[in-house]
Amino acid sequence: MRISGLVEGKRHLVGLAIIPVMTLGAVCLGVLAGSGGAHDVKVSAWDREISLSTQAATVADVLAAVNISLGPGDIVEPSLDTPVEDGMEISVERARPVFLRFRGRGFSVFTAEDRVSLILSAAGIELEPDDVVCPGLDEVLSESSTIRVAKVTYGEVTEEHEIAYDTQKREDSSLEAGLTRVYNSGVTGLVEVIYQVKYEDGVEVAREEKVRKTVREPSPLILLVGSLQQVSRGGQNIRFERALEVTTTAYCPCAKCCGPTAVGMTSTGLPATKGVIAVDPRVIPLGTRVYVDGYGEAVAADVGSAIKGNKIDVCFDTHEEALAWGVKKNKVYILR
Repeated sequence: MRISGLVEGKRHLVGLAIIPVMTLGAVCLGVLAGSGGAHDVKVSAWDREISLSTQAATVADVLAAVNISLGPGDIVEPSLDTPVEDGMEISVERARPVFLRFRGRGFSVFTAEDRVSLILSAAGIELEPDDVVCPGLDEVLSESSTIRVAKVTYGEVTEEHEIAYDTQKREDSSLEAGLTRVYNSGVTGLVEVIYQVKYEDGVEVAREEKVRKTVREPSPLILLVGSLQQVSRGGQNIRFERALEVTTTAYCPCAKCCGPTAVGMTSTGLPATKGVIAVDPRVIPLGTRVYVDGYGEAVAADVGSAIKGNKIDVCFDTHEEALAWGVKKNKVYILR
């Protein structure tokens, strides 16, 4: 067997071009032929200790005598060419695979080193000043950990961001209370931001704002809020708390409008007749008195599965009247 290595003091790191099968063969504990010049030596391997008396000249000869084969990355102390002395203790550390991710490329190396800096050195990796190493160079690597070496680069990124506009409310006495109108649509502003970006292996990990420039100022949304609480209908002044804009659908108590089981009664027990409306109670509470433009005064006394939100059904006495009304957009005034 051919063994080669690099001597560093008393540490010897074995390096081979290919990775052989590493074996610990049968151990000969006997004394080599002849007794003159024999030395008592202790060999501590990764899984056992061997004591022997030998006339071997060097550490490499002792390992050959006890049938210990060395593989890539194994460490021997003292070095293989150290002369054998009486009472010498020889230590053999078996290499283990360590996974590295170097600038996005993954591979493994065999080494008995456990400190990150020494593992990288054994793998022939030369670091650049801005490289990021995790765990740190002085850290001791655990059995299952991976060493990551990332190349750090920097760049500039320009982005545009919207600036939200404000909403301004203005009271309008010509508009009914409860209603709003858009006087001026809001326009978002625009700002240009230049960032300095830090990348590790091409992946952004941090950024810092360098320059911010406003390209367009935002324009506010101006909303007119009604304050009018009295309207005139048919020569009558109607005072109200608030107004709603709703979709009105006409119906009558007949089977065509309310189904074959209709009995002409509302959910509150009032007869279904003109002057009764069906509402969504979350919008208009039951029992509320209202004025419906084009229909007249009414009371919220019924509900319906299809009546959700700003929708109401207005009741008529005849099917013909209901057909004539159909579906309309109307204002409903919540009376005081």
